[in-house]
Parts: sequence; C-alpha cells; structure tokens
Amino acid sequence: MDAAIFAATFTLICAALFLLVRLFDRRIRISMALLGALLLGLDDVVTGLASTVPALAVFGGGWNWSGKVYSLVLSVLVILVLKLDRHAVGLTFKQRTPWLSVAAVLGFVVWGSALGWVFQPGSADAETLAFQLTMPGLAEELVYRGVVPAVLLGALWGRALPERGYWPVIIGTAIAFGLWHSLGYSKATWNIDPMSGLFPFIGSLAGGWLRFRTGSLLVPVLGHGLANLAFHVVGGLAA
Repeated sequence: MDAAIFAATFTLICAALFLLVRLFDRRIRISMALLGALLLGLDDVVTGLASTVPALAVFGGGWNWSGKVYSLVLSVLVILVLKLDRHAVGLTFKQRTPWLSVAAVLGFVVWGSALGWVFQPGSADAETLAFQLTMPGLAEELVYRGVVPAVLLGALWGRALPERGYWPVIIGTAIAFGLWHSLGYSKATWNIDPMSGLFPFIGSLAGGWLRFRTGSLLVPVLGHGLANLAFHVVGGLAA
C-alpha cells in the first residue's frame, strides 16, 4: 500500500510540475504533460515491483537488478507503442560534438570522485560496483532524459523534436528526478532527504543539457554510470 500511495502521489506531483513547466514552454500540451507524469509514476511502480512482490525479484542479488530491468522494459514498450523516433529519444551513438562528449564524461568521473571523497560511503563489493556502473544509468537516463522529454515535446508517432528551447523540459525533469530520490513514504509518514535529491538534480541538469547538446543519450548514460562507480571506488579508498 505504501508503494501505491507513493507512486500515485509522485504522479500527481509530476503532473503539477509539468503543467507549471508548460507556462514556460507552450509547445508542451496538457495531454503530454499528464502523459509524461503518468509514465514517471508507472516507472516508479515497475522499479519497485521486486520489493513489493518478492516473487518478481527474478535476478536476485543485493541490489534492485529486477526493478531496473523492468524499468528498461517499460521504456522500450513506451517507445514502441508511441512510435517514438530513436533520435527523439537519443538512441544514437553519433555525437554532434565529440570533444564535448569526451570532456563531459571525464567531468562526471571527477564529480563522482569528489562526492565519494567527501561522503566516504565505505568499501563496495563487486556486485555494488557492477550495479552502479550499469543499471541506474541505463534505466534512469532512458526514462528521464530520453522517453519523458520526447513525450513532453510531442515527439510521438515518428515526429522529430523541435530544434531548440529545451531548458524548461530539462529543468522540469531534473526536479522530478531529484524529488524521486529525496521523497519517501512509509507507515503513513512522508519524509524528505534534501541531500539525496540535490545531487541527482544537479547531475540531471548536466545530463539533460548534454543529451540535447550532443543529440544522444550516450554521454548521460556513460557519465551517470562512471560517476556512480567513481563515487564508490574513491569513497572506499578514502574511508
């Protein structure tokens, strides 16, 4: 029940957020704002399925491998059903600015290393490193930097993205990403951890801009994964 209440509330928050973003970008239709919010709510549900229904934790392990795989499957289904163009989602290896892409990935590594040095999460085992390198970047970047921005901007049924003016959508999805990490609900009590949301929000601003600047999700996915890996490796060494 707690998971359902959180998902429903998060969906409503995202709906209000995207309708607010619409005030700054009239290309966002009300229907697309609501659909984008619904997709984020559904993503939260499928990501938590393995926790709410233990039988669905098919991959086992100490981390939520199953939930992230379900999130990826949901995104793929949305892309297919809504016929989202792969370039509108950012599913291309081609980089408009290769030099920026390389510099950005290195920047993410430095960012993750700095956070690891400051917060010192302790030593991480091989599963933790493997999970952090792969699953959050793949699943979260696809939905928050790929699918939902494309939906908000109306790039359905094969339509291309508009050529410019992405900042309202970047900021809106970054706020949603930060809230998803910082909000919690358990036993009829809401809680919020600002620090858990602040750094994902900052990373989302950079990742969102890079997704549109480079024309690809490659840098956000690699940057996210390598930043997570650096956080745990440097944090373990500094502890």
